[in-house]
Amino acid sequence: RQFGADAGRVLNLIAGGWSPSFLVSFNVGYPFTVVTGTDNSLTGIGLDRPNSVANVRPYVRNTTSMQWITPSAFTPNGPGSFGDIGMNSLLGPHYVDSDVSLRKLFTTFREQNLELRFEFFNIFNHPNLNAPVTKLSSGSFGQIQAAGDPRIMQLAAKYTF
Repeated sequence: RQFGADAGRVLNLIAGGWSPSFLVSFNVGYPFTVVTGTDNSLTGIGLDRPNSVANVRPYVRNTTSMQWITPSAFTPNGPGSFGDIGMNSLLGPHYVDSDVSLRKLFTTFREQNLELRFEFFNIFNHPNLNAPVTKLSSGSFGQIQAAGDPRIMQLAAKYTF
């Protein structure tokens, strides 16, 4: 009978008293700007924006081929002029992130404590794609070439005295 009481106390010490916290982030897409990659405006800055092509939708949004925007929707600006595409006028892929942490505080001696913390970032391992290549003169214009971090787990311990 004594063994059962000790086992319950040990089980409560290990499994009881954990404090969870959750953080969920959702964004419909971060804005980005298309640039030509050339200095047709003759300003020396090199951030010229292209012109839009009428009746051509800029978005492809094909996550299989990773082509997000279509090159045929844009033409370079003419010499000495600026393009008509606005700054941050296009949206990148949506962003979803779910983070979870579990924390437990163990009292060791008098005013000394041990805190254990398990943290899980992007717990569902949702792929968060980065913005596509935005330079019109690039051969990979409009393609998504990178993604955010995958699921990351970490353990932390802190001893206060």
